[in-house]
Amino acid sequence: MLSLLHIENIAVVESADIAFDEGFNVLTGETGAAKSIVVDSIGAVLGARTSRDLVRSGAGRASVTALFCDLSPESLAALSALGVAPDEDGCLLVTREISADGRGVCRVGGRPATAAILRGMAPYLINIHGQHDSQQLLDDAAHIRYLDAFAHADGALAAYQEAYTAWQKTQKEIEK
Repeated sequence: MLSLLHIENIAVVESADIAFDEGFNVLTGETGAAKSIVVDSIGAVLGARTSRDLVRSGAGRASVTALFCDLSPESLAALSALGVAPDEDGCLLVTREISADGRGVCRVGGRPATAAILRGMAPYLINIHGQHDSQQLLDDAAHIRYLDAFAHADGALAAYQEAYTAWQKTQKEIEK
């Protein structure tokens, strides 16, 4: 679960820390209350496309840091398949920096990562629901996740992912 979000120099936000509690969290507020900036920041730290326009005017760089704790066994297995492991406390720190010149740096647990890795991790770390969520039903790639959830196949899926990772390692050893 997302425990803490730190936003720095994103759009009009100079610096903000948002702590999330266990369970259901909702962002509400009037127009202009920066709800979309928070959602865009979460998207950025999870590998969404960014642009230098996101950097606050006058700032040299922007950054978003997210701390994920209490990860489920399914999430841990999926992250492991991506080569990502939480720290000794079971938490995962993800950081994305965007410079005013358009360059960016991603880090997972303090180690460099690609935006593609962040995107691969995203479905296992957070669920953001908005007014157009039902459109995901039209995405063929999401159907397998719905089917696995309906079948309560978490254990079988984790076992498969573990076996698949082992198979990949063996294939690499054979190629060497």
